[in-house]
Amino acid sequence: MPRLSLAASLRAALLGLTVVLAVLAAFGVSALYGSRQDYEDRLSDGLQLQAAASRVLAAGVVEEATLRLSADGTAGADARARARAAFDATLDAARVLAAGDPQSLALVDRARSAQADVRRSPGSRSDPLAARAPLVRLSGRQDDRITAARQSASDDARRAFLTIIAGGGLAVLAAAALVTLLVRSVRRPLDALVAASGRLAGGRRDVRVPEDGPEELMALARSFNAMAADVQDAAARVEAERRRLELTIRSLGDALVILGPDGAVTAANPRAAELVPALSVGTQTGTDAVALPVALHAALTEETTVEHGPLTLAITAAPLEDGAGHVVTVRDVSERARLERLKSEFAATASHELRSPLTSIKGFVELLIESDGLTPRQRDFLDIVSVSTNRLVELVNDLLDVTRVEAGAIELHPRPTDMAELAREVAQLLRPRAQARDQQLVVDVAADLPRALVDPARVRQILTNLLTNAHLYTPDGGRLTVAARAEGLTLVVEVADTGRGMTAEDAERVFERFFRTGGDDGAGTGLGLAIVRSLVDLHGGDIAVRSAPGRGTTFTVRFPLALQSDRLHAARDALHGKRVLVVDDEPEIAALITDRLRQAGVVVDIATDGSAALDRLRERRYDAMTLDILMPQTDGLETLRALRADPGLAALPVVVVSVFSGREALSGEWVVAKPIDPEELVDTLGAALLAARVRVLAVARPAVRDRLTGTLDDLGIDHDWVEGPQDVAAACRSRYYEVAIVDAGLPDTAAAVAALDLRGRRTGHTVLLATDGEAGHDGNGAHDAVVGSAQAIALDDAGAVILGLLGSAGPDRGLADPTDDSR
Repeated sequence: MPRLSLAASLRAALLGLTVVLAVLAAFGVSALYGSRQDYEDRLSDGLQLQAAASRVLAAGVVEEATLRLSADGTAGADARARARAAFDATLDAARVLAAGDPQSLALVDRARSAQADVRRSPGSRSDPLAARAPLVRLSGRQDDRITAARQSASDDARRAFLTIIAGGGLAVLAAAALVTLLVRSVRRPLDALVAASGRLAGGRRDVRVPEDGPEELMALARSFNAMAADVQDAAARVEAERRRLELTIRSLGDALVILGPDGAVTAANPRAAELVPALSVGTQTGTDAVALPVALHAALTEETTVEHGPLTLAITAAPLEDGAGHVVTVRDVSERARLERLKSEFAATASHELRSPLTSIKGFVELLIESDGLTPRQRDFLDIVSVSTNRLVELVNDLLDVTRVEAGAIELHPRPTDMAELAREVAQLLRPRAQARDQQLVVDVAADLPRALVDPARVRQILTNLLTNAHLYTPDGGRLTVAARAEGLTLVVEVADTGRGMTAEDAERVFERFFRTGGDDGAGTGLGLAIVRSLVDLHGGDIAVRSAPGRGTTFTVRFPLALQSDRLHAARDALHGKRVLVVDDEPEIAALITDRLRQAGVVVDIATDGSAALDRLRERRYDAMTLDILMPQTDGLETLRALRADPGLAALPVVVVSVFSGREALSGEWVVAKPIDPEELVDTLGAALLAARVRVLAVARPAVRDRLTGTLDDLGIDHDWVEGPQDVAAACRSRYYEVAIVDAGLPDTAAAVAALDLRGRRTGHTVLLATDGEAGHDGNGAHDAVVGSAQAIALDDAGAVILGLLGSAGPDRGLADPTDDSR
């Protein structure tokens, strides 16, 4: 049998109660109205009969008077007849009114009899009151009737009110009983639901409730049971997934570590104990610098690779939600690192074998071009050989750049460069290919175009790739344009063509590696524009493309302008009269370098291996040295390590001239890649003489970091930032530093200084304690504990102090000019 809903039950109960109360109210009102109406009827009858009695009495008096007058002879028979008729008429009317009251009717009849007696003896002297007595009693009877009616009406009203009150009370009791019944029928299922919810929240998943009560509570019970069933199923699935995830994490080949908000290890899988045993549960990584082999902030930014004992580890970290800590992943990439090293060594060896002969050819051809006594025809031939040699060098470099781009090891050597000359040179190289297809090649570059701060070889590569693409995808008879202009602090180069163009989708993906447009017909590798994009980014510029099908393509490249200064002349002037040792195992290359440096006024000696170079350096004083890396017996790296370990030679400026220029061991050294660009060699060696590069580690609060960043960047000083002792230790393990700047306002300044492990190769192990005020006065005394091992300086003097270190790094040189930026 279907149950009523709670709302329907309440509506039915309220409707029944309303009907009962309405019936009771109607009954009471009806009773009151009936009693009132009866009272009014009896009152009207009494009053009317009383009035009729008065009229009868008056008519009797008139008739009695008429009879007396008739007895005296005064009134005639007509008068007696009229008086009698009037009495009889009023008496009949009274008798009609008294019909409802037997007593009143009897009194009317007595009045008739008494009047008859008066008529039979009209002349007698009988008491007239005897004839009027029934009428007087009739009138009095009416007073009694009115009083009785009033009493009866009052009694009826009282009974009606009592009836209404009794009925209302019973109705209220019935309503209370009904509400109690409804509340009981609702409360029982609700209590069951509340109890079941508590058990479900307490972990019981098999809780169910009976589905009874009103319709709504039955629906609620069904929903609760369905929810409990879903929760039970979900809990089972979650538990299964938890076990599966736990098994997966335990079987991971990577270490997975959970750090709490305080930096303590809260969980770690078994692999963590194998890779980093110190990362055990409960270890406080925030204070134990050994536990986490890398600074946490570095791992949060990107995957960080560190050497940890015999292993190479890649470490990443990610914050948990709501500041609950961090999750750290540690991966063993030792094999990958080994393969990368093998690949780099193979690429370096191969490039050395390919580029060394090209270096000789290129260098001696350039020397021949600059020599006197050549005929115009011979000079033309040499120009063709020089251009072809340069092109061959660029082709070899393109092959090597693929590997370098993947490894992120492309090097730039920017210097002020004439972009107009580069554009015309590239155009001249590609012009025969354009003419072969009847293509018009236009170079639109102003003669007074300012110089750009770029690597000429890389920009030549960029322009060559862009123009080659334009040539390949432009039909015969088309137009190729190279234009350049200055906009603010940038130099804008545009390479445009009237070729077939690209769709918007292709234009968005054109810089992706290995991407080729649909019409490439299998030509090319899809790496050219990707390399161009990488090279532009390394210059701090940007590249954009505009294209539409059938309307050609325009590539727009922006490069930074070179600042107008005399630092180039300063670098070259610094070379005059200086003695430089050239170390290279190939006599031809050594002779080429020697010839270029002698043209700059340098006194040059040559050594063909590392051991001989060290002997030469110990025998006499040199101002600088150029060093090849790949040499037999004592190679360049061994020579460099021995040089930096010798207190008397550690400050000597060294310029590495080698194809092996991308190794981490050379970070911080001056480098010129082979094949040698003569201008780059001279500029780099001059800059090294002016200011040997120093790597700086800055340990400071964010506010101090903001003040120092601009200064160090403007000076071109290679520096890293950390904020605490743990980060200091991790940074020193991963890189070499000659100088450390420590913020004296740190809460743990002494710990930060104690954690320093400076292993640089140029200057003494210098620690600078930077204060906010004058040197030695930071206001908090934090430097007092470490001032014995650190040089206290004012924060605003940090740049000048570091430049002083740069200037004193070499022998017999004074303080470098703080305004010099010849780097």
